Amino acid sequence: MPVIAVAWPKADYLSALENAGATPRVITPETDPLPAALEGADGVLLTGGADVDPAHYNDDERHETLDLDPVRDAYELAIARAALERDLPLLAICRGVQVLNVAAGGTLVQDIPSADPAALAHSVVEPRDEPSHDVIVGPETCLGAVLAERLGPGRRLAVNSRHHQSVKQVAPGFVVSAVAPDGVIEAIERPASRWCIGVQWHPENFWRSGRFSPLFEALVTAAKKPGR
Repeated sequence: MPVIAVAWPKADYLSALENAGATPRVITPETDPLPAALEGADGVLLTGGADVDPAHYNDDERHETLDLDPVRDAYELAIARAALERDLPLLAICRGVQVLNVAAGGTLVQDIPSADPAALAHSVVEPRDEPSHDVIVGPETCLGAVLAERLGPGRRLAVNSRHHQSVKQVAPGFVVSAVAPDGVIEAIERPASRWCIGVQWHPENFWRSGRFSPLFEALVTAAKKPGR
């Protein structure tokens, strides 16, 4: 089974990976220092969590709502860059898609409600596996192909939502693959990579129902090596 490196995972991430046929390998700055942290890994999963420090995308302002973790920022930004350089299959979730975008040279909206008071509710904490709004998935995208059987009319997909930040300027080489009806970017991907998708919602919370299992299964398939 392919080994997927994952840092700061909660139980749902691990269950979703295991159900998809992966062997999760939890990495930490203490036990898996850089640059060797990804040795032996076949793919990477970037998880949700605290906000990315705006200093990493050259923004001198810090919104008062930010919850920062400098150690995690440094580690995961380096992990994301290493995964891109090695062309390891990568799935990024919530904070993970923000880390991925910043690591590749993009920027973030620091606080959606402040930037757009008319925006949808993107921070619906509970229930964690209850859809809170739709996203519209772009045609001819990897995300669209992976989730084709889950899309409704208008290429809409109901997702849960637990974030107050989002992608602002998309990193070079990436494209937007899903947006919310209010225009907030909900997914990006890198066409030149073997497999690289980031989503703003939390597909791992649906591991019991399998609603988003195609995402994790596609990551695992991409991470498989010949003969495995």
